Amino acid sequence: MRPAAAGSFVGRVVALCVPLALPVRVSPGRPTGESTGRASGTLFRRLAGLRIIALLLCVSAFLIAQLNSSATAAEPDLRVQVRAEIKHLSSPSRADRAKAEQALTNLGPDILPLLPPPDLLESASVRVAIRRVRVRLEHDAAELSLRPSKVTLAGDLSIKQLVEEIEQQTGNAISTSQLSSAQLDQRNSVTLNDETFWSAISFLESKNVIAAFDKETGLLTLLPRTSLGSASATAIDRSFRIVAAPFQPQGTFDDSNTLISTQIRILCEPRLRPLFLRYETSDFQLSPDGDNRTLEPFNAGANIEVPLGNGGREATLALSFLSPKPLAEKASLNGKVKLLIAASEQPITFRKLDRAKRVSRRRGGVTVTVNEVNFDRSTPTSHDARVQLRVSYDLGAHAFESHQTWVFHNRVYLVDPTGKQHGPNGGFTTLHQGDGSVAIEYSFKNLPAAPANWDFVYVAPTLLINVEIPIALREIPIVSPNRVQK
Repeated sequence: MRPAAAGSFVGRVVALCVPLALPVRVSPGRPTGESTGRASGTLFRRLAGLRIIALLLCVSAFLIAQLNSSATAAEPDLRVQVRAEIKHLSSPSRADRAKAEQALTNLGPDILPLLPPPDLLESASVRVAIRRVRVRLEHDAAELSLRPSKVTLAGDLSIKQLVEEIEQQTGNAISTSQLSSAQLDQRNSVTLNDETFWSAISFLESKNVIAAFDKETGLLTLLPRTSLGSASATAIDRSFRIVAAPFQPQGTFDDSNTLISTQIRILCEPRLRPLFLRYETSDFQLSPDGDNRTLEPFNAGANIEVPLGNGGREATLALSFLSPKPLAEKASLNGKVKLLIAASEQPITFRKLDRAKRVSRRRGGVTVTVNEVNFDRSTPTSHDARVQLRVSYDLGAHAFESHQTWVFHNRVYLVDPTGKQHGPNGGFTTLHQGDGSVAIEYSFKNLPAAPANWDFVYVAPTLLINVEIPIALREIPIVSPNRVQK
């Protein structure tokens, strides 16, 4: 409701409420006996009660309208501020331009979706200024998104209640579909005081469950403890959980050394989506317990890049070291990785597929344009559709280099009138790939009905962040060869 409309609505509510607040008068008429008097009294009381209820409803409507009016006024005011400051960016006064740029920056990351794309700005200097503002605000938004979600809870709660509270406080979805009713109803004494999300998950895991990302759905799922082994070594850094598997011997390298290997998993909070992992093996060092030496990786100097797929909500890296004989029982590992993360994802919806051609939608710094839509009838009872689109980001920053295939794993689907989703079961074809944009054709096969009036949805990462994550793991077990041979 617009503020003006809300105001007129409030006026009508007041006009209706005033008569209801007036005293009720009942004309007694001519008395016809005791029963008539009792009936008149009953009628009077009922009318008075109804008027009180109606008055309360009107007051409630008035308060709701006032709240809606003030809430909806905020966003238009912000839009007006942004437009005004962007206009001042083209001022002939250098001082005015600098003041406008600073004013936009001071408005904070909330204005990122309101900044226009570069191709809509005629002035080169304004484009450059908006680019600077976007970079600063995205950096601020990145810092905010990387702060760990916090949980505060106390009391006697079931696993189900505990999960619901964690979801509500952090915005992270957790699936309990693999737990039995008895496990969900298990009650526990809980005391969590401003703990991180992953610390809260660790508390859950102490109750005979374990958390893992489902490879198909990408959901963080709680499983019975017997389904998976416990982690060997764990560390938490901001919104990330780092988990190491025990070092396994891969064979004797020579008379003095054994080749041992481990896998490191980096799990993001579910609200974040990891896209691309990059690390250099030379950045890692292993320190076996009881040995003053620091070991370099077996393949030192290698640059490793790992794109993550659609269901990939965690990044995995493999490391191998030559460890002196005899093998120590445990070791410490230090290093760092870089992870490209989508801190926000938004569904971009095109209503009615047959009307979507040449339509553009923008969310944050990404613009999606449907270039072409084609329909075919494969059989008398099934239909095919092909959708060509272009995805463009304001800041390329090598986001679409040929080896960074994350962009091809963004979720795409059609929605039929019943709300059912239909994925591109015919795959996709890359039509163009360059710095800052990519053109793709998606193929939908054997649809049960003509999809002309269906909706097309593209789920796009709207805030891409390159994050350096330190790895510091202690007491990682090293499995002895004798144990492996058993």
